[in-house]
Amino acid sequence: MHSKVIKLILVKGISLSFLISSVAQTTGQNLSISIADSFYTVKDWKNAKMAYEKTLTDTSTSSLEWNRLGYANFNLGYYDQALNDYVKAVANNPAAPLKPVLYSRMAMVYAIKKDRINALGNLEKATGAGYLNFVEMDTARAFTGLREDEKFKALRNKAYATAYPCTADPKQRAFDFWIGEWDAYVTGTKNLAGYSVIQSASGGCMILENWTSANLPYTGKSINFIEAATGKWKQVWVGAEGGGEHVFSNGEYRDSAMYFDFEQTANGKKQKGRFTFF
Repeated sequence: MHSKVIKLILVKGISLSFLISSVAQTTGQNLSISIADSFYTVKDWKNAKMAYEKTLTDTSTSSLEWNRLGYANFNLGYYDQALNDYVKAVANNPAAPLKPVLYSRMAMVYAIKKDRINALGNLEKATGAGYLNFVEMDTARAFTGLREDEKFKALRNKAYATAYPCTADPKQRAFDFWIGEWDAYVTGTKNLAGYSVIQSASGGCMILENWTSANLPYTGKSINFIEAATGKWKQVWVGAEGGGEHVFSNGEYRDSAMYFDFEQTANGKKQKGRFTFF
């Protein structure tokens, strides 16, 4: 229904102020908020601002809507109004996922106002609440004047570590020595067996192996990761021969090597073995 209402505004030029007031009187606030949210979604900041202001009052307790009004004001260049809206959103006990958004947006306003102390202080609150948008910190024009600040750099690194926790975990980095491009030879010979491209993947939480044989039409891949249930490395290999995967488990890095255990069946008997990377 609200999409039809918005279409009427655009096509017939109905006063948004009149419409919001009428909708609020006849159907309550929910549809009015939906109209405002629709403008927000399509980044029509001017109409979003007008719609939210007609709907929200000083006693409104929707942190999400105060945040959205603040962001509309921010994009229209009304920075003091945006900051006031964000403060109201924070005061109304926002949900946990919204807190880092609010603090980071407040930091942007303060950065634009060249208030370094409050900008960094709110970024610190944002990262403390789980803010992980380091890309925004790298690219947002508002933060241009802060990027050389050592505290900003530290907070940016904290946001990066929140986004990619495996990058900061020494245990997750134990297999990094394998990353690279390798020529593989048959043990003890100069006979080239194949080529292996080893990559860090999934935000540093996985090692991806890409194998191509030198003299045969054969390829395969393995994923290598720390298994949550055991806390040890696991490798799952799938080759072009089909028949399913091969699993190597209980991986541990010690004495400058990574050791895996595996089981295989030969002549009807199960055999245990060890797979070593060094």
